[in-house]
Amino acid sequence: MKLRKFGVLLAVVSLFAGLAPATVGNASSWQEHYRSGWYKVRVKKTTKVDKIKYGPAAYQNKIVGHATLHKGAVVKTGYYGREGFKWLLTSAHKYKAHKGYGYSAHFKKGSFKVLSRTN
Repeated sequence: MKLRKFGVLLAVVSLFAGLAPATVGNASSWQEHYRSGWYKVRVKKTTKVDKIKYGPAAYQNKIVGHATLHKGAVVKTGYYGREGFKWLLTSAHKYKAHKGYGYSAHFKKGSFKVLSRTN
């Protein structure tokens, strides 16, 4: 009886603490697939993009602007996942990165279709 009460108490506490059940996998595992190289993708869902200004050190990077990737846009992207960036963007026009600035997209699962892979 004590074990059953403890199990119920543990379940209630984990619900209110915002803990996920142990059976739920890592939510970002699909992103790890895109770490190796650059992918030319077509955007399927409108996505927010942050313009990030590089600081002297990685922790000093800051967001200085926002843009939007609309459905049908074609860009090159790769998953980075650190230093303020999640999905690095490159493009010949609007999202051309250089030594002072970079672009980071907020892609979600299913929000783009891979057209090709490059290194």
